[in-house]
Amino acid sequence: MRLVAPAVIGGDIQSHYAPLRRYPDMSWALDEFFEAVAEEFGVEVGDSNEAYLETPGEVIDYVVDNTSPSDGMDDEDYREHVAGVIGEIMARTLGVTRYSEGSRFVQDLRVR
Repeated sequence: MRLVAPAVIGGDIQSHYAPLRRYPDMSWALDEFFEAVAEEFGVEVGDSNEAYLETPGEVIDYVVDNTSPSDGMDDEDYREHVAGVIGEIMARTLGVTRYSEGSRFVQDLRVR
């Protein structure tokens, strides 16, 4: 886990390490989540994609659309596998174990 030291500048909390972060508008927890997804599936998640990947379902669909199963799974089985792995990553990085695919990370799951 990476720690980011905050600094108060003009009443806003900003990171001293903002230039090193891939997702400057996201919390460190979401940063870690998207990095873990990218590492697990070998697909870049974030940057231009971050604006529309606001729910676990959108992340799952993005991964499924940009990867392929390696062991002969059909589409439904592969999506279920990806959803399970995404759920494990969410539990590990965000501490979220109960959610729906339509839950928004910030508004509904309160990831900060």
